[in-house]
Amino acid sequence: MRQTGRLVEPHLHLRRLLDLAEEVGITIRRVPAAGDGADHPGGALVRLKGREMLFLDPTAAPADQLAVVASALRGRQEIANRFLPPEIRQLIDGETA
Repeated sequence: MRQTGRLVEPHLHLRRLLDLAEEVGITIRRVPAAGDGADHPGGALVRLKGREMLFLDPTAAPADQLAVVASALRGRQEIANRFLPPEIRQLIDGETA
């Protein structure tokens, strides 16, 4: 049973991070990477016409997607003083267990 929880955990964390990204005004687009995706595994955050857009590769490994979203949220004032579950805060802050 524990192993099943570990498999679900990255997906739950990803959902929480994506919800948070949208709350701070980042538009999320799910688009498979062109080519092999080696240049930007998981996706990339870009600014287009003054709007931040996070292009997330749905075919990438969940860990790569998590890393992209967490990186996009890192250092944002909008969430600096906001309570987040410790595991989500650790992902955003780049801390590993």
